[in-house]
Amino acid sequence: MNNPLALTVGAVTGVVMHHGVFIHGEWHLQAPSILVGHVSVFAVLLLASTRSSWLLIAGYLLSLFASITIYRLFFHPLRHFPGPLGARISKLWHVWQARKCKNFLVLDALHAQYGDFVRTGMSHPPHITRGITNRPGPNELTIFHPDIYIALDGPKSHCIKAEWYDLLHPRQSLVTTRDKAIHAARRRQWNRGFTAKSLAQYEAKILTYIDDLDALISHDAAHQNTTEINPLFYWFGFDTMGDFVFNKSFDMLHRGEWHFVIVLLRRAMSILGPLSPVPWVVQIAFRLCPRVGILPANPTQTPDVAFYLLEDAKTHASQIPWLTGDSILAIVAGSEPTASTLIGIFCELARGPVHADRIYREIRTTGVDVNDPRALARECPHLEAVVAEALRLYPALLTGGYRKTQGEGMWMGGKHGEEGAVFVPPFTTVVAPRFSVMRREDCFIRASEFLPERWSDEPWLVRNRAAYAPFGTGI
Repeated sequence: MNNPLALTVGAVTGVVMHHGVFIHGEWHLQAPSILVGHVSVFAVLLLASTRSSWLLIAGYLLSLFASITIYRLFFHPLRHFPGPLGARISKLWHVWQARKCKNFLVLDALHAQYGDFVRTGMSHPPHITRGITNRPGPNELTIFHPDIYIALDGPKSHCIKAEWYDLLHPRQSLVTTRDKAIHAARRRQWNRGFTAKSLAQYEAKILTYIDDLDALISHDAAHQNTTEINPLFYWFGFDTMGDFVFNKSFDMLHRGEWHFVIVLLRRAMSILGPLSPVPWVVQIAFRLCPRVGILPANPTQTPDVAFYLLEDAKTHASQIPWLTGDSILAIVAGSEPTASTLIGIFCELARGPVHADRIYREIRTTGVDVNDPRALARECPHLEAVVAEALRLYPALLTGGYRKTQGEGMWMGGKHGEEGAVFVPPFTTVVAPRFSVMRREDCFIRASEFLPERWSDEPWLVRNRAAYAPFGTGI
């Protein structure tokens, strides 16, 4: 093959691959195979060691990326939304900006520069994949409007979970499944482990780990040592959730060190920070990381979540693959938010001891049993307010909650025809950064300050309650 012909064939192949293949459907799950396939084909061509082979590859890559860039800049329906040029071309720009695991600050800066609607990403055109319809990219909008949570997860929402939730593929879990019917069926199994009897059992378990945590802090205080509280809170969270899920603690509080399984799990999950904007890269990265399986659970006949999930798996073999996903879900979702919230609370109490004093006076005045969480919530309003305010300033999920609009799209900031209303096109992936939305000055007076009173005796400090959703409002 002569050189001009090789270059032409490569260029045509690149355009055909973009418009005929890659622009259709979701490809993030196939990313590892696509990478291996391309590397293999290129390797075979290069073994020929001819100039035409190099030109064939160069023509293919140049035309492929040129076609992608031109489409994303000039022909996509979201081209009218503002956003950085780099993000319009490739989400790798976003990965680079968030490389230090500060994605929430990256998005907050974009909000300050571009406003409440920022174009930040890409996806694919109409196509049915496992019952999920998609649209051409770049189709990601980051929305900072205070009504975004009810729009995405409210009772009238038709949005579904976006590609990010395939992170455990081929495993699935209650949270990561994107099919609402499957989610509802799986949730029924989980609900069986949250009866009044089960909740009382969980409370009794948690109290033992609170005693362990208190003993460690008291020991340091007695010896006038500074307590490094961050790892203790994480150990507390993981130990309690290990007992919750497996009826077996990781025993980190007793041993005073990280469990190797948790180290592997946190190392794998740390990929999600900088790589969350590109689910296809997450799939490639997870293939290269150590696998995290389920730990052997101790036999139990108590009515907890683990009991019902294991019983369901014994009865229905198809549920066995869910055990790993659900175990990872329970461990991470139950421990990480607990630890991060406790760290935020104690940080603010150290900065403002007046709040700690007020909580102490509440407990002493009411004589409430500190081992009764319901009584604490009922009798200690300032304690509840401190927790609520910590969740506002330090939400466990700073930037996540990816959702995808469906065929009818959705209106934000008002109804169709109303002034200020913005239409979000169908099949658009929407990101709602909690860190930024819950610090809006038009929703919370002195939004960047820690003011628990806004949730108790000074409600006027909250201008728009809709902007407060530390855990979301739906599935």
